[in-house]
Amino acid sequence: MRFPIAVLTALTFCFPLSILTPHATAEDKPDQSAQDKLQGRWEIVGGVNQGRELAKADIVGTYVTITTNSIVTYDSNDNAAYAAVFTIDESQTPMQITMRTVAKNAPTQKVPADSEVSTTDTSASGIVKIESDSKWVLCYALPGAERPKKFESPKDSKIMLFTLGKKLGDPVPVLHPAK
Repeated sequence: MRFPIAVLTALTFCFPLSILTPHATAEDKPDQSAQDKLQGRWEIVGGVNQGRELAKADIVGTYVTITTNSIVTYDSNDNAAYAAVFTIDESQTPMQITMRTVAKNAPTQKVPADSEVSTTDTSASGIVKIESDSKWVLCYALPGAERPKKFESPKDSKIMLFTLGKKLGDPVPVLHPAK
């Protein structure tokens, strides 16, 4: 069974991480925002879809890129499956993320988080935990559901839970200015 497009679509909601030295840790960069720490390319290394553990075959080759305040999810064939803009509230514990779907033909440049990018409410709210420079966890509710309070995806919930990992040498996407 292939990784469901709905899961890819939902996962596209995420954030950014900068290139770090091999021995640096998230704690070594206290001035970096969570958004800065998440910039780059992240492989989906584990997931739970509304209480169902995803098999490795469902997630192998899928990844997310985070550039500024946008996130794009790619399937195992490198096709962009979903895109969103996001904001992170680091003053909350755990950190909160709000993601909003971006139209397929949206510009690949910084989009103000309060801009009108969709005609329907496709907002998803979630929580984030940065475990290290090379691992973070995203837990979020599908649009219309309440923000999760814990990093779990109970059976029959509308909660998604993903663990993302970064390999050394993964590229950091570069935004191209509008022409």
